[in-house]
This record gives sequence, C-alpha cells and structure tokens, in this order.
Amino acid sequence: MARATSRPESTRRRQRWPDGYDPENTRNSLITSALGLIEQRGFDRTSVQEIADQAQLTKGAFYHHFASKDDLLRHIQEEYLEAQLAAIQKIEADSDDPTVRVRELIRFSLTSVAEYRAHVTIFYQERRYLSGDLFAEVTRKRGLVEAAFAGMIADGVARGAFRADVDPRIATFGLVGMCAWAYQWLNVGGPLSVDEVARQFSAMVLEGLTA
Repeated sequence: MARATSRPESTRRRQRWPDGYDPENTRNSLITSALGLIEQRGFDRTSVQEIADQAQLTKGAFYHHFASKDDLLRHIQEEYLEAQLAAIQKIEADSDDPTVRVRELIRFSLTSVAEYRAHVTIFYQERRYLSGDLFAEVTRKRGLVEAAFAGMIADGVARGAFRADVDPRIATFGLVGMCAWAYQWLNVGGPLSVDEVARQFSAMVLEGLTA
C-alpha cells in the first residue's frame, strides 16, 4: 500500500540556493521521514535525530524548517485538515444537491484515508501530544471540517431532502467516525475498491438520512 507523503505544489518553481540546496525538497524529505517513523513507532518514541537520519539530513536542517518536533506534528495534522477543507469547498461548489454532496463527502473521506493514511493514523493516534497554541489551531481547523459536514446535512434537512428528526451534529459525528475509522482496515489492494466501499457507505448513510 502506498504511504501518504507530503507533496509539493507542482505549479510552484522550486527555489534552489547557489550551492544546490533545495529548501522545499529538504522540508518534504523531513515530513516524509516523520510520517513513516511516527506512524510505525509513535510520536513519543521517535526522536528528531531519527527523523533527520532517515531523511539523510542533519538536525540543523530539521530546526531550520521546524521549531520543534511538536511543530512538525502540528504541520502534519494541518496538512491533512487543509486537504479536507479544500475538498469540501470543491464539493460545495460542484453541486447544491444535499444527497450528491453527502455522497461525495463519503467518497472523498474514504479516498483521503487511502491517500493520506499516515496522516490520518497520526491525526487520530498522536494529536494528544499537541498543546497550547499548536493544539488550538489544529482544533480550530478540525472544527471547520466538522462544521462543513454538519452544514451540508442541516441544509438537506432544511430543504426537505433529509429527515426532519435528524440532528446534523449527531449525524456528523457518526459520518466522520465511520469514515475515519477506515484507516484501521481499508485495504486499497483488497477485493473491494475504495469507490465500492464508498458506494456501500453512502447507501447505508443516505438510507437513514433521506426523508
């Protein structure tokens, strides 16, 4: 199974220093190293030195890009959340049909579990290590994701597409939890494709929501 990695923006020209140093590639190498190590061993059992060694870089390079190991963890968390927020905006722009939106939310949520598996694993298993402003910012962005989910469901209720007795907040907790937990068992090389799993999830969810 392909491991999720941090991917640079393909449209942005990489800035190289005169000596050939590539800051963007260095940063991405550190993130990729951290994703693999933290997913396998946990945040508390992974050191900055190990992350740098795995990336074939120095601790000095690490601290040039990240203030601390906590700062790197915050970046990994936000990278996943920002991908979700961008996808939600696209789903909202592409259709105003509540049923289509929820179906696309489910499909994207499962696709992102497959694509960002290391991010998702670290998000749910290691976020307890964040504190202070770092925790607050990740929590704020997570709240934006959950609010967007709830808003789509509430819109469906208001327009009569979904049952009036559905609490959008409770439905969101169920939907997010169901899709997120797939990181524990989803096998992209298994007998069912991610799209087929998403279709079955959508059938279960929409059968319960539809008025």
